[in-house]
Amino acid sequence: MRRLNASVRGAATLLVLSLLVPLSFAGRKETPETPADRAEAEKWITSSIRPMYTIDQLNSQYLLLSSSRRGEPQQYHFGIALARIAFIEGSGSRDGYDIVTWRDYTHDNADYLKFFSRARTEEFAAALRYLVVAAREEARVQQEATARQFEAQAKAWREAASKPVMPEAAREHQVLAEYAFKQRETEKALREYKAAVEIFPTWPEGQFNLATLAGEQKDYDTAILHMKEYLELVPDSPDAQAAKDSVIIWRDRISSFLAEDKAAVQPRNASFRKTRK
Repeated sequence: MRRLNASVRGAATLLVLSLLVPLSFAGRKETPETPADRAEAEKWITSSIRPMYTIDQLNSQYLLLSSSRRGEPQQYHFGIALARIAFIEGSGSRDGYDIVTWRDYTHDNADYLKFFSRARTEEFAAALRYLVVAAREEARVQQEATARQFEAQAKAWREAASKPVMPEAAREHQVLAEYAFKQRETEKALREYKAAVEIFPTWPEGQFNLATLAGEQKDYDTAILHMKEYLELVPDSPDAQAAKDSVIIWRDRISSFLAEDKAAVQPRNASFRKTRK
């Protein structure tokens, strides 16, 4: 049998490849720019973070992650409050890694996570965008439902001939909140005020104090919710107009953050605490 020379064999090989390559690409599905639904978004999050991170919690409002790189003496934990994200960008780099950056409006700077490849950053960013939009909508619907429910509760409280006494469990949280505030432990004061009004929501001072502290910490959604509940309880209070003005300002701050130019924000690491393994 006559053997083909090298040039003929090379040409034949190129011909075979030219025939096969289009067939292989024809069967490949391009990754869509946006997940089709929440299940797919969660799948993209899970696949994109491996092996650098693991998911501690993922629900409709929060994504909590931990670093999972072997050999590190410290484990880092990351928290993302989905409804508070102002922008998401998956095209940056830092320290030799591709990164996804985002802005939580309660933070002064942007946060970021590192990834091994550009494909993973784009996948994570696309999934995060989907979850953020869904979280904002869910939060809006929940806030409206909570407001409607509280209106009836506040009306009944205002019209009651004698106001109910604060339960002892709520009073304990009140004591702790006021003490923490005096000690300038703002985060603890916020937690204790929240616990108190969850037990006893018709406590006007607690609603006002919680709203004020949340506003100072740039947690504007929480501030707006509880200041509006304060106004439902005591609409004729001497400081009612000031309270309404605060709500206007907080709403404007949220709008400003959501519209902010991402190019003006300098990223920082997203980890908010670290623990020894």
